[in-house]
Amino acid sequence: MFEETIVVKSAVSAFNNAALFAPMFLWVAVLMLPLFLMVAWFGNDFIARQTMWTGLRDVKNRAFNFALVINVMVFGWLILMGGNYGVLRDATSILSGVVSVLLFTIGMVCIRMLRTINPKMPEFIARRVKKRKRLFLYACLGLVAILAGVQGVHTLWGFVVPAAAVFCGAVAGRGLRRTPNPMIFSAGVMFVVTTIMLMQPEFFRFGQLGNLTIVHLAAVALAGVATAALVAVHVVKPRGKIHHGAFVKLKWMARFVVALAVVLFMLTESVPVFLGMSAAFALMFALSVWHADNVPAHLAMRAWAALMCVFGVITIMPVIAALGIVLWSDLPKGNAISESRFLL
Repeated sequence: MFEETIVVKSAVSAFNNAALFAPMFLWVAVLMLPLFLMVAWFGNDFIARQTMWTGLRDVKNRAFNFALVINVMVFGWLILMGGNYGVLRDATSILSGVVSVLLFTIGMVCIRMLRTINPKMPEFIARRVKKRKRLFLYACLGLVAILAGVQGVHTLWGFVVPAAAVFCGAVAGRGLRRTPNPMIFSAGVMFVVTTIMLMQPEFFRFGQLGNLTIVHLAAVALAGVATAALVAVHVVKPRGKIHHGAFVKLKWMARFVVALAVVLFMLTESVPVFLGMSAAFALMFALSVWHADNVPAHLAMRAWAALMCVFGVITIMPVIAALGIVLWSDLPKGNAISESRFLL
């Protein structure tokens, strides 16, 4: 009865059974519904009244500022909220490399975005550092890099690689000449993070021992669909050139492929299938946009806001979900379902 293997198998079975009934991110989101309602009602008033970051009140640059918040939040989340590399299913997991690449890329773009807005150092810090501001900034960068290294794989290279990624990304950001499109870059970051959560859910505590329920898979699929819609609407220009008869046939073929991809993803929980499903949605949406004479003016923003809400719930980062709610409530009133129906 108390044999070690039996105890371990019983514990694993208990965790697996718990995972089937406890999608933690969903219950956290349910408990946060009152907070989300308050954000929807008073979020814009709060942003208008706050004085710490006046750029958030600038409607014209709201996409830039919201994207900067998302990038900084994801950067910190990757460093602080990861799990234990010892729980990974695959002995040759590439997760540490993907996280390091993300830290480098996000750090580089964040530094470039900060240089673009050139924020002032808080007065209470500036008084204390005086002429050693540069040394203070590099010291802060070094501390962040060390923290990233400590949170990595507990080997020498596991420490060096993420630490070097953070430091080199910040240095590269100072030399970056052009800021990527804030909306597309932040959407890409959220999509990549969602993909690696699907790849290693137990590391990110997204699923216990890798067990995913229909709720987990549906949330991931929604993130992929929102990303596909944003890219299609933002990148593809409406031309109205496809003949209507040919368009109907192509659209039904695309719908069949998308439906098959969704079913395969729900059955397999496979990362390649998820990427293929997202690509199929993107191609179908792009086909619809290319055939249309015009698209609703704020459809791309609505897709971005929806992606922020879904991603914030999946990663249990309510700040990002709140930004999505604020962005959606600030857009002109309209029926989002009827506006986006032509994509399907």
